[in-house]
Amino acid sequence: MNPDAEITCDNGHYQNLPKGWCTTSIKNICDNINGLWKGKKDPFINVGVIRNANFTKDFKLDYSNIEYIDVEQRAFSQRHLKNGDLIIEKSGGSDNYPVGRAILYEGKDELYSFSNFTMVLRIKDKNIISSKFLYYFLLDKYKKGVMRTMQTQTTGLHNLILDKYLSMELCIPPYSEQKRIIDAIEELFDKLDAIMESL
Repeated sequence: MNPDAEITCDNGHYQNLPKGWCTTSIKNICDNINGLWKGKKDPFINVGVIRNANFTKDFKLDYSNIEYIDVEQRAFSQRHLKNGDLIIEKSGGSDNYPVGRAILYEGKDELYSFSNFTMVLRIKDKNIISSKFLYYFLLDKYKKGVMRTMQTQTTGLHNLILDKYLSMELCIPPYSEQKRIIDAIEELFDKLDAIMESL
């Protein structure tokens, strides 16, 4: 880890953490940025906006049906996607699929924005935690049903309880260990994909 990085750790409840690991919350390591929609004030810029419809069932980004709309240039300058951003579904979902899905954006900076039904988690210091490590952490939490405890429902629309979501604690290993964990996860996914293709 970068010794100069600003991060507050609380290992008081995790006495058995391996050496070099740190416990913190999402809001402590990420900025959260709300999405946008159609602009009302000139000047406008026409950009692709990532919506809930662009989230695939396997938690990837579907580029085939991105909607292009006119948004305020000033708003886009503050709310464009950067490589490594995590796009979080904060409104939508269904009874079978709670809100809180996360996808990792691995494209060019300043090419797309994201809708007001989503938000972005942007890591404050990538020397502390890898975007992919955080993505797999959030994927694990979603698959385990944790997000069901972090949503409200009004008129059929499910909304993420942001304070609960951003207060989620996670254990961060040293960067080299994060890479090892990521490599192990992706190797397993590759094997599963190969099995599915062979069926």
